[in-house]
This record gives sequence, C-alpha cells and structure tokens, in this order.
Amino acid sequence: MKTIPTVFGSITGDELGIVDYHEHLCFDAPAWLLREDRDFALNDVEKSAAELRTWAQAGGKTIIEMSAIDFGRCIEKVRRVAELVPEVNIIVITGFNKPYYCDRWVWDTPEAELVRRCVRDITHGIDGTDTKAGIVKGGSGYNTMNEFDRKLLRIAAKVHQETGVPIITHTEAGTMGWEQVEVLVGEGVAPQCICLSHMDRNPDFYLHRRIAAAGVYLGYDCAGKVKYGPDEVRINVLKRLIDAGLGGQILLGNDLGRPSYWRSYGGGPGLDFVLTKFIPRLRDEGIREEAIQDLLVNNPRRFLVGD
Repeated sequence: MKTIPTVFGSITGDELGIVDYHEHLCFDAPAWLLREDRDFALNDVEKSAAELRTWAQAGGKTIIEMSAIDFGRCIEKVRRVAELVPEVNIIVITGFNKPYYCDRWVWDTPEAELVRRCVRDITHGIDGTDTKAGIVKGGSGYNTMNEFDRKLLRIAAKVHQETGVPIITHTEAGTMGWEQVEVLVGEGVAPQCICLSHMDRNPDFYLHRRIAAAGVYLGYDCAGKVKYGPDEVRINVLKRLIDAGLGGQILLGNDLGRPSYWRSYGGGPGLDFVLTKFIPRLRDEGIREEAIQDLLVNNPRRFLVGD
C-alpha cells in the first residue's frame, strides 16, 4: 500500500481519517505582502496549535498545509505546530502558488532548477529537515493563462512526473480551472492526480460537471466566507454534482490563510467550521451520509493514495 508523508513520518491511506485538503496553519508571508495587507500575518505557533486542537476535537485527523514556497512556507513553524498537536497528521507541500506572489528569482531561475528544488523537497526533505513534501502546487492568476502561469503549472507537472505526488492547484476566484487541466494533462499528468482549489468561488455547475467528469477533483474551500457568496449557492452546486454521480470528485477544506479567519486570532469562522457547521447543514439539506463520508474521508484518501 502506498504511504503518504507527513511532518513526522509516513502513514497509510487507512490512517488518514477525516481530511481538510487545503489549509494554512503557520507561515511567514513575504515582507512586501505584509506591507500591503497585514491580514497575512498567520505566524503564531501557539495560536495555530490551539485552533488546530479544536479541529481535532471536532473529528479532524489529517490536514494539508498548503503554504507554498512563494507564500512564505516555514517548515520549522509547521513542525512546532505538529509537535504541539500530535494527534493530527500534517501533510506539507512544495511548489508555487501563483505568479503574483513569486519574487523575480522564480522567473530568472531555469525551470529545470526549480523542478530539482521541488523534487528535493519530496525525496530528501524541506530546508534541511527530514520532513518531506507530499503534494506539489502550481497556480494561475485571475482569468490569465500566460507564460508565467504556464511555467508554474509545468513545474508542478514535471515534479509529479518525477515523484508521483499529486498536484493541488490555486485557481484565482475559481477561474481558468479547465485551462489548468488542459495544461497539466498536456504535460502528461493523469486527471485523477489533479485537484483544483477554490472552485466554489466560481459555482458554475456546467464547468464543475465538465471538470469532474474528466476525472479531476474539485476543491471546495470557501464555506463560511460570506464575502465569496452564501453557502446556499455552493451547497446547491454540490448537491447537483452528487445527484449527477460526481460526488466522488469533490474535496473539502477551509483555506484559512488569514488570521482574521481564525478564532484564536480573534476572528472567524474558525478552523472547525466545515466540521461543526457546514457538514451538519449538508445533512439538514438532505445530502446522504455516504456522500458526506466520501467528501470527508473516501475522496481525499483516493486522491492521496492514487486509487
């Protein structure tokens, strides 16, 4: 059975339990980004650990920490969070988020060298530690698929080809999802090894059905963020996908990359929102328990293990 690397060792698919496929636990955002927006200062290990415990108490077992190289990934802080909350499996990533966050060095560095750096994160460990990445990330901007976007996606595809780790992408406001699939599949990536994040920011059933029917996973991670639209809208699309027989292609997460989303920082909806508020609402809305188990357990297990 294939194993999945976590911060402090590998686990099997049966040990994954309930999975949050897209999260940010603790990172050091670039200085220029913090000057523009202080609401990226998610860097307090103790507060992150305290909130992660509430998620574990709600039933969560495995979380994917999606802070990429260009977004201020700090493996030492994530490792400290993992030490404080050992009951949670934390999977970390390599790769890049989107062109907007990338420093000039990313564009000046040959693609092959960036691929080697990411492969080293997976095969040897991140930044001198023995913690290995289990996911590679790539992404694109809002309604763009230019050479910068394509470079980040090609890097993710080549890293996947060398290592076999799955790809989770960033889509800006849920745009360019199908175009990302075209690039990645064109680079030889199997659809079932791809998950597109933030697709519920663009709750277009036709688009989601097309992507899911191709075998690609849809990441829904905006529940509770009313600024991105009410949950009623994403639930309606979710129900239609399940009714169309495509409920096995959806992963759930929170994507709380700002301290204003965390109760431990004085904000909300909080890391346990999906488990304590969104899932009960899905039941109230008539979604079957077996479909909910797919969303929380079975789908992420298949994605991560490669079944």
